[in-house]
Amino acid sequence: MTKKTTANKLGALATALADAMADGFGDLSPSAAAAVLTLRQTETLGTTELAQVVGLSQPACTRMVDRLVADGLAQRRPARGRTVPIALTEKGRREGELIQARRLAVLRTVTEGLDKKERKDLDRLLDRLLSAVAADGAAPHRACRLCDTRVCDGKGCPRLAGDAAPLPAPAE
Repeated sequence: MTKKTTANKLGALATALADAMADGFGDLSPSAAAAVLTLRQTETLGTTELAQVVGLSQPACTRMVDRLVADGLAQRRPARGRTVPIALTEKGRREGELIQARRLAVLRTVTEGLDKKERKDLDRLLDRLLSAVAADGAAPHRACRLCDTRVCDGKGCPRLAGDAAPLPAPAE
């Protein structure tokens, strides 16, 4: 087995998982689903910070937020200086729970066939791979934008590793 073969297999797995998880986003785009899941964890963010996490330009993120607001999933809160905090509505929180449950179901299905030792080995390898993502300078919040941080122990987590800045504090 060559390094290229291993990398290619990892890419194929990543693509298959991304496709399977996207099926659970319902009518939302991957960016909109990431925004809902990010807001589910942070309570509120300004458009600029949200754009950084979901990988959109600020104008594109504003248009996406407009759609989330029109769909009743998000709301704009009163401005704090130049920042207008975006928060989920109750409908948005419920949608976020559904998206996260579907995402985790896809991922659990993939690992069901592993025994306890294999799962432990995979967990160790994932910690190393995610640490490499963080060390490589990749945007840590982008890597974890779909994660349920409540179940993550932080090991290997790009958001929590090294000098990765935390997400901005929720706006009040």
